Amino acid sequence: MKIENYSFTLEDTLIHVPMISYRHFTEPLPRHAHSKNAFELHYVTAGKGSVVLENKAYPLFPGVLYITGPNIAHEQIPDELESLTEFGLFFLISESGSKSPLADLFMKHDLWLGDAGTEVDTLVRAILWEKTNQKPGYIQKIPLLLAELMIECVRNFVSDGKIYDNKLPVPSKKLSVDLLQEENTLLVIDEIFLCQYADITLEQLADSIGLSTRQTQRLLEKNYNKSFSAMKLEARMAAAETLLRNSSLKITEISNRIGYSSIEHFSNAFKKFYGVSPGQYRKG
Repeated sequence: MKIENYSFTLEDTLIHVPMISYRHFTEPLPRHAHSKNAFELHYVTAGKGSVVLENKAYPLFPGVLYITGPNIAHEQIPDELESLTEFGLFFLISESGSKSPLADLFMKHDLWLGDAGTEVDTLVRAILWEKTNQKPGYIQKIPLLLAELMIECVRNFVSDGKIYDNKLPVPSKKLSVDLLQEENTLLVIDEIFLCQYADITLEQLADSIGLSTRQTQRLLEKNYNKSFSAMKLEARMAAAETLLRNSSLKITEISNRIGYSSIEHFSNAFKKFYGVSPGQYRKG
């Protein structure tokens, strides 16, 4: 599904939405976290699995909504027999100006999981219908629907009919990231470390976001408080941990998958990072 850039105001606070996705997950999504002011909304439409939020596992099934805010570590594991299909929304709450009451509620609820409710389901279907069919005025209508979705989420925070043809489009299996505008650079970085951690280089990352290597290092330090090498190592180790716990792959295969040239290098790096060898970690 094509990535576009939407903006709208929640009361008087500007919200940027650089990514709306609808994806089918057959493999675990390694543990990751997003930068400041960045939020991710996940709504499960089909399948089963689990999500690990701040080291605690929760079941996922149709109708579950969870939202992760800045620096909230999370990973998602689909069921082997009933893999997950999910509507995803990545959005940034503007730093400029004072926060509106609605936006402030989002900032305070940087981790939330619960039943989405019928209104959220209806709005998700409407948003996907508009993006898929692109009828006249869809560019203007989607931000209105997104604002409604945000309001319903806030109502879920504080409170514990059929639209169109009610059909969901076919979910994509891969995410392609288009470089959009400057405010979306952090989203691009997040997705690159999530999907290309095995072999990404600093030069490639800098080229992807249109900055020099020095500027890229500064950007990482400013927004993540980490160097490029530290972020790459963390992404690799998170993927390795997820695969060790949730797959039957041999340790050699995991080493190759996450970008290590030898199992010795991988084992040494894993033990230094987690304090135990990959084999010991798998045995529990």
